[in-house]
Amino acid sequence: MEELLQWLEYIEDKRQEKKVRHKLKDILAIVLVATLSNADDWIEMALFAENFQDYLRNYIELKNGPVSHDTLRRVMGTLSPDVLQQLYVK
Repeated sequence: MEELLQWLEYIEDKRQEKKVRHKLKDILAIVLVATLSNADDWIEMALFAENFQDYLRNYIELKNGPVSHDTLRRVMGTLSPDVLQQLYVK
């Protein structure tokens, strides 16, 4: 898990820094773990993050609390499919 989290830090975050409340690394980790836990959509992933935030904080910061489903959807939509494929391969 540590190796994966380190790899996530190298993915370029193209969002406007002043508008960012959640680290890209945190969002990617939530999506990956929630997907592996059979979350099928953005709402389920956000609920997963909310319900398991104490566990997730062992690995990621979640400085501003759990991520909303809208933020998950919006941020993941900005990433190239190649980056997502590499994430799942790792």
